[in-house]
Amino acid sequence: MSFVRLSKTVEYMYKLHRRNFKLYFKPIKAPLYEPIVENSIHWVGHATVVINLNDKIIVTDPVTSLNLGELKRLVKPSLNLSSINIDYIVISHGHMDHMNYSTLRKINKSAIVIAPIYLNMPLKILGFKHIVLLNHSEIYSDRHIKIKALKANHDGRRYPWGAKAESNSYIIESDLKKIFFAGDTALTDAYKDLVADVAIMPVGCYKPDEFQEMHCSPEQSFKMFKMTKAKLMIPIHYKTYILAQDKDDDTVNTLNRINDGSIKIIDIGQTVKL
Repeated sequence: MSFVRLSKTVEYMYKLHRRNFKLYFKPIKAPLYEPIVENSIHWVGHATVVINLNDKIIVTDPVTSLNLGELKRLVKPSLNLSSINIDYIVISHGHMDHMNYSTLRKINKSAIVIAPIYLNMPLKILGFKHIVLLNHSEIYSDRHIKIKALKANHDGRRYPWGAKAESNSYIIESDLKKIFFAGDTALTDAYKDLVADVAIMPVGCYKPDEFQEMHCSPEQSFKMFKMTKAKLMIPIHYKTYILAQDKDDDTVNTLNRINDGSIKIIDIGQTVKL
């Protein structure tokens, strides 16, 4: 590692921990709660979304921990995932803010788990009985749902050593609706012309600028959304933890500025009917 890069890393870590340290003296905010209804999308927080398609429940990247290591949650999760009957769990990659072991230990082990191929062993250890591992362009389908894996532009390995691990985005489709879940990604044209009803897009963790090698800014997220030909964009991956130097207020202001009516900005705990 070069001296310049090391200096930037030290500066980033100092700023990150300084911002998070202040949270320890503040209570965690209570979320809104709007009930989940048939054919809807409910934001639990960060990249955790509960999707109801024809009364089948799909949960993306389940993370409800009040802390990620020393990083404190800003807003409590809107749902206790262990209290709902989950049919499918969709995991984009192995980072702790997307694949959270303490959350996964508590939820329905009979759910069908869709994940990248390198996550087989930890999912088995966690006790899941039905694990489906997908490479890019591979599809899982049953009589209720079809889920296709796409290539995200994001290094999904859990720790910063060893070989890089690829991340998945997903198209989740019922007979009536098609949902695109991007997971975590930098700018890519891999999602061009998907044609979905709703695109669930990450908009946080993009500062400093070097982070855009693996994450997208709100403008970049909106650009990818437009590539998908989806009708509606729901921003996620912010308002939950402080993981970088970008600020949620700035992100919301940017989303409002670029919004042409197709971005549905929601708070944690809100439900969007499809």
